[in-house]
Amino acid sequence: FGTVWMALEFRFAPEPPNLPLSINTETATVLSEPMAVPAFKLTDHYGQPFTEKSLHGQWTFFFFGYTYCPDVCPTTLAVLNQVSKLLQENKTVIFPRFIFVSVDPARDTIERLANYVTYFNSAFIGVTGSEEQIQALTRPLGIAYWRSSDSVSNDSYLVDHSASLLLVDSEGQLRALISPPHDAKAIAKDYQKILNVVGQR
Repeated sequence: FGTVWMALEFRFAPEPPNLPLSINTETATVLSEPMAVPAFKLTDHYGQPFTEKSLHGQWTFFFFGYTYCPDVCPTTLAVLNQVSKLLQENKTVIFPRFIFVSVDPARDTIERLANYVTYFNSAFIGVTGSEEQIQALTRPLGIAYWRSSDSVSNDSYLVDHSASLLLVDSEGQLRALISPPHDAKAIAKDYQKILNVVGQR
């Protein structure tokens, strides 16, 4: 089970997709052909449905993690907060959403997610669902996560998970994968470069 997901982790890996010559990105691997985000049904931290249709109309940064994460998640969310501030300073760029998807539905309640993501930025949105609902989104996108075998009896377990960011366009299509280590200035610059090439819709 874990082995299969680890293979999915590197779905984009062997060779990066061909990049348009006009995109010279620092951290983002841009897909040569956009990939439609699969159908999914989750719930945001306001208790409202969050589906693939929710992605239409605005660019979105996705990050997958969990609120009990000791290091990667808080560090990455802090970086995304910096990205948000940098993009807000640029009045000409289309401002994206930042979505944190929990891969620990057993512990990450809607209330806990709401407190967690808004601590980093009041506009960040946390989403969750059942294990099956989460996998309907993560598996097709190659996002891997797995828990220790004793997680059923141990409430303090850790969850290993992909640390990459996904950039989805306003039509609900995956456009780029941003691998760690994450740098706020580089991510903001790459986002603007991608918008300039594919069009700010």
